[in-house]
Amino acid sequence: MLLQGKDGELRLYDFGLSGTTYYLEILFSEMDFTGPTARPRTEETLIMDRGNFDSNAHYIEGNDEPRYAPLAVSFSCKLADTVNSQIVSDWVSGVSPIGYANQASSGTTSLVSCKGQTTIDGNTLPNFKDATKQAFFLEVLWDGDNDIGLKYNEIYFPPGEQSITESADGITLSGNAQVYGDVTRITGFTAGLTSII
Repeated sequence: MLLQGKDGELRLYDFGLSGTTYYLEILFSEMDFTGPTARPRTEETLIMDRGNFDSNAHYIEGNDEPRYAPLAVSFSCKLADTVNSQIVSDWVSGVSPIGYANQASSGTTSLVSCKGQTTIDGNTLPNFKDATKQAFFLEVLWDGDNDIGLKYNEIYFPPGEQSITESADGITLSGNAQVYGDVTRITGFTAGLTSII
């Protein structure tokens, strides 16, 4: 059986403090999700003796920049005339504070950035210099006999790169993010989270 876009689901979730981590399900109806399947590795350069390959030939490893550089992720979704659309817009705004009435708890929810909370190769990533920038987790999963999915740590939505497009059949929000954390494979969504809706 081929996995198809219609079987996919995308979730954003915050870092979660006080034992509660909130997630938002995004039905990306346009089926145009694009993202890397792994982080790049460092470059390897072959060193030879004056251009001659001999027993002294060896590789040297390049700098770590490609390993830690932000990676691009994009998707789009149709907006409905519900509170969900406002919440989606808030989450992709990329800045803090994000707080609004939580339908699930009848209180106010503030999303907590996960920037500086994850690692790549065992190295804890630093916080943004601009403390108002928010980063979240993103998981995407395609449901089939053997589910396949990806988790992106510390994704940031640059405010100037999000757009809304009007058409005869609806309003489409295009989300463009930068992944600062690791990219890992998953076979199911993270359990124990609380829906923000």
